[in-house]
Amino acid sequence: MPAKPDTFLASLTPRFFRLLATGLLIGMVGGFVAHVISMPLAWMMGPMLATFIFALLRVPMAIPMKFRAMILGVIGVFLGGSFTPDTIDQAARWPISMVAVLLYVPIITAIITWFYAKIARLDPATALFSATPGGLTPMVVLGAASGGNEQEIALTQGLRVLLLVMSAPIIVMMITGVVANGHGEAGVVMSLEDGLLTAFCAIVTVLIFRRLRVPAAEMTGAMLASATLHISGIVDGNLPQWLLDGSLWILGSAIGSRFAGVKLAFLVRLAGYAVAATVVILGFTGVVSWFVAHWLDLNFMAVLLAFAPGGVAEMSLIALALNIEPSFVAFHHIIRIFEIVLLAPMLARWLQKRHFENRTNNK
Repeated sequence: MPAKPDTFLASLTPRFFRLLATGLLIGMVGGFVAHVISMPLAWMMGPMLATFIFALLRVPMAIPMKFRAMILGVIGVFLGGSFTPDTIDQAARWPISMVAVLLYVPIITAIITWFYAKIARLDPATALFSATPGGLTPMVVLGAASGGNEQEIALTQGLRVLLLVMSAPIIVMMITGVVANGHGEAGVVMSLEDGLLTAFCAIVTVLIFRRLRVPAAEMTGAMLASATLHISGIVDGNLPQWLLDGSLWILGSAIGSRFAGVKLAFLVRLAGYAVAATVVILGFTGVVSWFVAHWLDLNFMAVLLAFAPGGVAEMSLIALALNIEPSFVAFHHIIRIFEIVLLAPMLARWLQKRHFENRTNNK
């Protein structure tokens, strides 16, 4: 039998490129406007808000997750560049806070699941996978397989990330007065030789992580390779600033474009509950972060960004832009994702069994 063509390559049609170009162009304009008016984290917030607004206006656009995944390696290299020999000394205090994250995730998931089930009146499977702070795609797939409403799960998950990414830099600015300008600390740009070495090591590590099915392999693999090279002193400096701005632009555009094609009435029905759930998440996260930061003598804002259940790449980039211990933030989000990857399939199987039994009893 002839080999089946790669589905992604087969999707590279003229329409695909039109939708992609539309989303990126709208995001670029939004980023430029946000940069001009000095909006916090302008090259993420601007594209995110612009694509979100135009998506609600029914403008066709699409930035596929595979395209977004391609830039996660660049983000990983940037984050790895924030590691220094001092990071190893600081990491001695991280295990306890990582245990705190492992305890925090099921507690906040239970709270928000109860909220969605009892207040928003979502069915149990939809409520659970809407509340679980994991990646949008796996939560939608697992939730649908468990009998949940995949559209509602996708919308609530998308709104959670959108609202948390929007609110995090604003909260930091209100508390500390620091504006997230997306530039991070001014530093040395790595040489071409160092850049090629870092790229080679990152690609090899990402391929190994993919084979091992490590979550967010593109970012975690590139970050590990870059961090190892920087801590050992083999590589000095980081990638040029325009690559970070470009990463922020694409990520922001990808988040906002997720809402393309969503009916306004459907969005309005769940948006109020999603906003309320986000307020609860931020309030609970703030309290937990305060206790952890004071108990372990850690930077409160770093702990807050590390515990806030936004996207791992998005929260890490916010920390990088704010110069708030990006290595600390990234590692804690990776721990969160690992826990969800392990627990979510077990919850899905339990819900599938329960859903099957209910259908059988109702026949």
